[in-house]
Amino acid sequence: MAEYQISTNEGGITQITISGAVASTDSELFRAFSHLSSSKCALVNFLELSEASEELFTRLEDVSSRTKIKVIVTKPEFVTKCNKIGLQTFPTTKSATLSHAGDETLRLLIAQLRDVPILNTEAYKLIQHVASPDANFPELEKMLQNNAGLCSQILRTANSSYFMRSSKAETLQQAMVTLGFAPLRQIFIYNFYNSVGNFFGVQKDTVEHGQDCAKLAEYIAQSAGASQAECAKIRLIGLLHDVGRQALAFFFPQQYEKVQHLIRVDKNPSYLAELVVFGTEHQSIGSILANSWNFPDYLSKVIADHHYLKATDWNKLSLPVFCANNFLNQRDGEPFSPYYHKLEGYFFLKRAELPWKDIDAEFNEFLARPQEF
Repeated sequence: MAEYQISTNEGGITQITISGAVASTDSELFRAFSHLSSSKCALVNFLELSEASEELFTRLEDVSSRTKIKVIVTKPEFVTKCNKIGLQTFPTTKSATLSHAGDETLRLLIAQLRDVPILNTEAYKLIQHVASPDANFPELEKMLQNNAGLCSQILRTANSSYFMRSSKAETLQQAMVTLGFAPLRQIFIYNFYNSVGNFFGVQKDTVEHGQDCAKLAEYIAQSAGASQAECAKIRLIGLLHDVGRQALAFFFPQQYEKVQHLIRVDKNPSYLAELVVFGTEHQSIGSILANSWNFPDYLSKVIADHHYLKATDWNKLSLPVFCANNFLNQRDGEPFSPYYHKLEGYFFLKRAELPWKDIDAEFNEFLARPQEF
């Protein structure tokens, strides 16, 4: 017969710890699951569980329809059964508790984002339109007709040497047709991010870091022979890679002070410090924002992975950003990951030779040049 204990941990989360062998007749244990049903979230600890009947997993699946459950378990057979019914598994109580904290952070953030004024900007509405399957140039022209800044930017880009038109685009619609929806979407995202930067304006250092990262990542890509289309994507990723950090710092300023303390004093990388404080990190937040704002898939994928580099499919986009980001962190005295071998790996992928003899000096010299952003 199984034994169990119900407790409440420091985060106020109900936890039931089950030990021994659970039989299908353990009715007292199954009745105790009613304590879990009355909570928004709960932990179930299987670390001392030796055997488990199918009835245990059936009951847990039923409770999970009402309560967000995370299971603490290491035995492979129990992990497999939990995953089969859609339950998240964690090796320790701490990791499961942090995951709950991360869920709560995301819930609060998404709730607050619904009311932010940046979602009413013209650029945001334009992004939504071009992402729609019903997008069309006449409707887009109507939406743009009173925005002189965006109209001139579109005409200037369409008539640049990159598109090699035989004659100049003389109307907005001609310019939009020349560019196509994907480059137009990039232009609108840049303009939208300006609104985001103004909204998160208290974080001047993070905005400037993003601008430097965009410039340097694009420079790395150009030096490796990347196409203009690739370079444009890499520049945009560099600019936006820390948007999740901006959101966390803006909406949770007191908690983010703790993150800054861990970075400064304990020399923890930002994403690890954020995990300790929030149970999630700016990569995940940034990816969720990118998806909710209808940004292209490559942006959400690389933003989610710009510290870990687990998604190797995106290496041609993520590696320049990883290298630029860590070079800047090293320059600014922030915790950083070694990047030289990743830089070599990127040039190997592009079948190019590294052109720099003194990377620190030459990168700093490039960043010191006056450049338009």
